[in-house]
Order: sequence, then structure tokens, then C-alpha cells
Amino acid sequence: MTRSAILLLICSLIVSVVIVEAMMRMAGFVPREVRVNRFFVAGSSTTWSEPDTELGWINRAGISTSLEGEGVPMTYWSHSRRAVRAAEEPPSRDFPVMIIGGSNAQSYGVRDEESFAFKLGEKLPGVWLENFGTGGYSTVQAMMLMDRELKAFYGAVPPKLILLGFDDSHILRNVSDQSWVYSISDPEGRYVAPPHYRLNGDVLTFYPFTTIGFWPLERESAAATVLHNVWLQSFAYNTAVQGPEVTRRTLRQLADHAAAAGSDFAAVILEDRSRQGAAVMDGMPFPVLDCSGPERTDPAAYLLDGGSHPNAKLHTHYADCIAPWLADYVASKSVPAQP
Repeated sequence: MTRSAILLLICSLIVSVVIVEAMMRMAGFVPREVRVNRFFVAGSSTTWSEPDTELGWINRAGISTSLEGEGVPMTYWSHSRRAVRAAEEPPSRDFPVMIIGGSNAQSYGVRDEESFAFKLGEKLPGVWLENFGTGGYSTVQAMMLMDRELKAFYGAVPPKLILLGFDDSHILRNVSDQSWVYSISDPEGRYVAPPHYRLNGDVLTFYPFTTIGFWPLERESAAATVLHNVWLQSFAYNTAVQGPEVTRRTLRQLADHAAAAGSDFAAVILEDRSRQGAAVMDGMPFPVLDCSGPERTDPAAYLLDGGSHPNAKLHTHYADCIAPWLADYVASKSVPAQP
């Protein structure tokens, strides 16, 4: 190929790229806007999390201010726990119960004393509750944190019961579908894929936490942005169809991990706007309590800002829903075995 032919080819490619970029802009596409997830802005008074290389993030000890509702203070303790009583040291360690889950279990957006876990402690003072719920978590991340803290926090004496706060949003999070990936970013604005499972054939395969870097020119080119989005949506993280089955297997695995540690396991459905949560829980080999409903029937009355996280009224509903079952469970474990 002659030099002039090479130059012509290069010029043609450049012109083609410019034309494609112009067409993308005319169609309304724009270069990637770098946006840090508002819940993960580092160093702000609203930051409740800190980075974790395995889990992606955990609760950061201290007090943070909610971005929703009335901007209330929320207290977090060591070991990624949300405050569930006035003092960190429990008055009794006789009947330990471990709560795990996502932001609804974490009780994001309400005061410490308004959370369902705090209210459960008031209703059942003989139970030692600890709440490890963490905003943005999937069932997979909740299980990973559970495994970690069973050793690091509880040590040789495991909790009597591990209670999972489950939301239907976990179904997509458990497979890190692209719709969830687009919702999360690190302090530099890069998308992240939290630790998750996928099915390779019939094999449940674990994928660790991953930071998804910017593609070349993605922040300057609409075309590059579209190409990256197509890759994420259609290939790399097009995993929604696997969500229900992966979630079922993860739930069974979670129950097995709890049993191996010497703990009973149960799940409470806190939010189920799609009604998929009840479907994936059907037939599970552990107790399932469905406390969802108000978020569907009257979101304006039960959700912060009319559609976000549960408000104090909904947390009261959760506590009222869980307390009788938990009281019966505690009583059943307190009855001496018959000779």
C-alpha cells in the first residue's frame, strides 16, 4: 500500500469517527458524565460507608446524616453495625440475634430509636440484637459480611439466630445486573460491580468485587460512551434473567453457612414491590416472615420522600410484624428439653 493510500485511509477513518460522533450528539447522546453515587461521597457528613476490598463497602463507625427525609443523624458502631440501643455495650448477652441485609435492614433514613431493630430490642429486652444491615448490599454481600463477623465479632459463641432482612431488589443485585451497576460508583465516579454470583451452565460461580474503569475517550466521546454502555448492558452484565435462581441458591447457601456456624436462620421480607421476593422464598427450608406490603399499598404514607426508604411508621410496622414471631422463637428455645 502506497503512502498516499495510507494517508487517505487514515483521513477516511478520522472523518468517519467525526461523523459518527456528530450523529450521536445530534441523536441526544452525550459523553459519560462522571457522577459519584450520592451515598458514597467521601469525607462528607452524609457518608456512612468506607471502602472494603472484598465487600465493596461496609458501614463506617460514627454518625452520618441522612440524605433523605429530615436529614436525621444515624449512628454506626464498629464491625459495620447500626446502633440498636442507647449504649454500644449490651445489657445482656444471653440470647444473641444477628440481623443482616441491605439498606432497609440498615434502617437508612430514620433515627436510631425509630429503626425496627431498636424497637425490637425494646419489645424483647432479653434478646441481644446486633444489626449488620448495610446500605446497597445484596444477599451475597450480606452472607459474606455474616461469615466475616461470625468470626470477628461473635467468635466462639455464635448467635442463636441469624435474621436476614430481604428486599426484592436483592434479586438483581445478587447477579450484579447492569441496571444495578449503573447505580453505583466509587469516589472517582467509576462504575463498580459488587461481589455476586452467576450461573455458568448449572454451576453457581462467584465473581469478586470489581471496579469498571473508563474506556478511552469515554468522558469526551458520546460514541465511546454508547459502545461501553452496549457492552455493559448486552454482554458483560446482562444477568437479570439469572437473578431468581441465583437468589434461591444463595439463600440456601446462606442457611447452610448459618447452620455450619451453629446458628438458626430465618428471613423476613421487608420490601417486595415486584412480588418477586415472595416467589423466590417459596419452598425455602427455613422460616420466612413476610412483613412487606405498605410500600406497595401506600408508599406516600410509609416511605421517605414518598417513595424511597422506609420511614419511621413502616419501621414500627416491621417491629410489630417481627416481634411476635421472634418472641415465640425465643420462648421455644428457652423451654428445657424433655427427658
